Amino acid sequence: MSKNTIKIRLMEYEDFKDVVRIDEQVLQVSRREYYEQKFELLFKSGEYLPTSFVAQDESENIVGFIMGKLYIGEYGISREGAAVDAVGVDPDYQRQGIGKELMNGFIFHLRQLGVKKINTLVDKND
Repeated sequence: MSKNTIKIRLMEYEDFKDVVRIDEQVLQVSRREYYEQKFELLFKSGEYLPTSFVAQDESENIVGFIMGKLYIGEYGISREGAAVDAVGVDPDYQRQGIGKELMNGFIFHLRQLGVKKINTLVDKND
């Protein structure tokens, strides 16, 4: 698969099932409740700007995602930092640069919003 056939776009609330599916394929465990909470917070609370993305193949199937957050804060004042919460790429599409494209899109988007610092935690084996 060519990188040209992968489209990166902002995540939508309707992408929930695909995000859960990919995460379960990667980790071999269901974290549905975790993502229910994340989606409620990110898409319904009104306290966070859109900063999460999905990757779609040429058939518009979701094959990867990156979830992050940028807290709007009190009185609409945002912090200077954002966070990456989760990244996942469908095992059939791994090692094709999709994770890198998702991260690049995420960073570009945040820079346009004036973010200067991005935090994340990763497993030492990743």
